[in-house]
Amino acid sequence: MTPDQFEILRDEFLVREARILDWKRNEYSPDEDRLQNFREVAEFSGRQMSEIALICLLKHIQSISLAVQSKKYAWTWQTESGEGLKQRIADARNYLLLLAACLDEETEETEETIAEKETKIESD
Repeated sequence: MTPDQFEILRDEFLVREARILDWKRNEYSPDEDRLQNFREVAEFSGRQMSEIALICLLKHIQSISLAVQSKKYAWTWQTESGEGLKQRIADARNYLLLLAACLDEETEETEETIAEKETKIESD
């Protein structure tokens, strides 16, 4: 694959991933909170949001792995029966972004909790 071919493929994925993320937004969360579903499942299961996002990502990776290993896939975005392998890869990349968002929020919450504890200790 030439550098130009690679750039074309990269651009194709970037455009499609953004469209898919917007289109599937309700699947991730119907409201303003883009992490709502991860937050709720995390609360139900006693896990972190990032763990839930990672499980969803691994489900997509496992599906991609099976398709590649079996050589039974359509190298397209859509098939008559559903998603092609390109869309599954784009979904996995979007779940990586959602995982990053979960980690970002969890890190902020941890830093805020530490700052609150330090403030409380200083005021005591």
